[in-house]
Amino acid sequence: MGDPAASYDINGNDSDPMPRDNGDNKHGTRCAGEVAAVAFNQYCGVGVAYNASIGGVRMLDGTVNDAVEAKALGLYPDHIDIYSASWGPEDDGSTVDGPGPLARRAFIFGVTSGRQGKGSIFIWASGNGGRYTDSCNCDGYTNSIFTLSISSATQGGYKPWYLEECSSTLATTYSSGTPGHDKSVATVDMDGSLRPDRICTVEHTGTSASAPLAAGIAALALEANPALTWRDMQYLVVLTSRSDPLEKEPGWILNGVKRKVSHKFGYGLMDAGAMVSLAEQWTTVPSQHICKSREINEDRPIEVSVGYTLQTHMDVNGCAGTVNEVRFLEHVQCKITLRFFPRGNLRILLTSPMGTTSTLLFERPRDITKSNFDDWPFLSVHFWGERAEGRWTLQILNGGPRRVSQPGILSKWQLIFYGTQTNPIRLKSEGTRTAGAAGYSGLNPFVFPTETDLNQQAGALGGAGAGYYQSADLYSNFMNYPNLFSGAGSGIDKTVATLNGHNIPTAQRENVMADSNNKLVVLHDCDPECDQQGCYGKGPTQCVACKHYRLDNTCVSRCPPRSFPNQGGVCWPCHESCETCAGAGQDSCLTCAPAHLYVTDLAVCLQVCPEGYYESKFRFRKAHSRVGAFCPLSSTDLIINFISAPALATAVSVKNGASTVRPRILGAWSCSGCTTNTLLLITISLLSGAC
Repeated sequence: MGDPAASYDINGNDSDPMPRDNGDNKHGTRCAGEVAAVAFNQYCGVGVAYNASIGGVRMLDGTVNDAVEAKALGLYPDHIDIYSASWGPEDDGSTVDGPGPLARRAFIFGVTSGRQGKGSIFIWASGNGGRYTDSCNCDGYTNSIFTLSISSATQGGYKPWYLEECSSTLATTYSSGTPGHDKSVATVDMDGSLRPDRICTVEHTGTSASAPLAAGIAALALEANPALTWRDMQYLVVLTSRSDPLEKEPGWILNGVKRKVSHKFGYGLMDAGAMVSLAEQWTTVPSQHICKSREINEDRPIEVSVGYTLQTHMDVNGCAGTVNEVRFLEHVQCKITLRFFPRGNLRILLTSPMGTTSTLLFERPRDITKSNFDDWPFLSVHFWGERAEGRWTLQILNGGPRRVSQPGILSKWQLIFYGTQTNPIRLKSEGTRTAGAAGYSGLNPFVFPTETDLNQQAGALGGAGAGYYQSADLYSNFMNYPNLFSGAGSGIDKTVATLNGHNIPTAQRENVMADSNNKLVVLHDCDPECDQQGCYGKGPTQCVACKHYRLDNTCVSRCPPRSFPNQGGVCWPCHESCETCAGAGQDSCLTCAPAHLYVTDLAVCLQVCPEGYYESKFRFRKAHSRVGAFCPLSSTDLIINFISAPALATAVSVKNGASTVRPRILGAWSCSGCTTNTLLLITISLLSGAC
């Protein structure tokens, strides 16, 4: 059922999200039909959660930038429960990109404040770059702890041709496979005239069709238990997804708590019935703890020979003995800074203390033009339920196939553990509240057993509690999840919950936390450049993390001249030839350093004019036989910095003959000269020059 209160047109800035009927704007409508198509109306099919209300957000039908994405992700967070997204960066096998600062803030606000504090639920399609051997861990939207990343399986239970393999995928739903062999997804279609023969389709495809199915299943779980938090939903998916329908496809591993997991399918095929049943019995998980390891900053070479493996390790204690101790893992992030050309040669693996090896990055043969990862937070969900404490091993393999001319460098790596201190799986059972459990009335149903309790023989506890934890009656109304307690990665302590299902809070939880080295972190009276994670003391050098950018060990509001902020918010130096830059390379200059001139077609700054070029004011130009008499601009060549002067840049039009072109690429534009019988006119607001 359509819900105007959950809809908006961000591209048009109005309340009507109806897309233009241009034959290409059907994607969102098809996804919506999978979730909430009305039942029993004789049209097309039935949505997974056909009683759900659904809204549409028009955001991809115009300019797409950080602000547009943030507005979409933060739309009506107390009214919208689930956000289903089947979009992201280019699936071209070479892009490494993710949400900008505004979108990141929208994610954080969503999970902390959305749904009256229970957290917005973000369902994300894992990507369709399989034909280019792309990795969904290079997509910062799916590679996020805040999103529930969904992959696809064919109707036969196999990997489809478009699937991307990565360690951030949580689970899978069905979608299309090989054209002409496998069926695609049936849903409603976009047709502005509502012609009966065009409002349905059986051709919805890719992970774009899988994510809405997952969103529909999540809606059913919320219908069964509206109190579920965003983390509860991820637990339900991990515990109920099924590997067996997909085990014909190789690549499954058994992690340290005996759960099967795959880089292709996550924990397996989502099971709506099991999720709803478990949701009805679920008690909210304890609060999330975040434990950061120390950063290892020693430069380690990555050699050029094919097959070379750099191996390093760190020993961690999971912040043991602190208020932020993690004993039961959920997400693990490995933040890596390295340089290696070509970047696509690399395979990166992380092995846990319990022996689970998760591939954080597979080789990407098309990733041949870039060389660096800058604090990129590779995510793995494969360690869910394991313990954090122990030795973690990182391996970086030069897997080829491209020739490597010089060694690379691993500059820095760090582990971030997300999870709980106490056993998070605590189910409510009708059996504990009925006459069938009268014999156990003296025991708290929210106290779960320790390993000693589980090993007690019947009658050992004596009295009313005799054989309590071994009783079949106690678990008679639980779903039969294998090794529900004994498979946990850490020894199990009793977990006591208040009546609202939350852990009894630690007195200092509001004011302090601790890092992995037991160093207390203050959450108030910090420098303005510290973010919400707090600080170790006063001053911009004592921040746990920076609100804006980090320069060496200091948090700053902006990067200084001759530097640029990388993807991780760290100020890196520009190339020596650049005054301002968008990256570290020689071809990333926005303006040139003193005594350097800009080579127009090579997009670099040099001190000496290359052979075949001549010097024009501020830059070197290439001589060409088709160029007639060059004439400089009437005043001077104009260099427009599209980053530092966005208002000016939008006013630029380049007219050549009768055509008008708006510049799309960041960089510098100026008159390069006029060919015979050709007029090149550059007009800028309040400024002009002509040949």
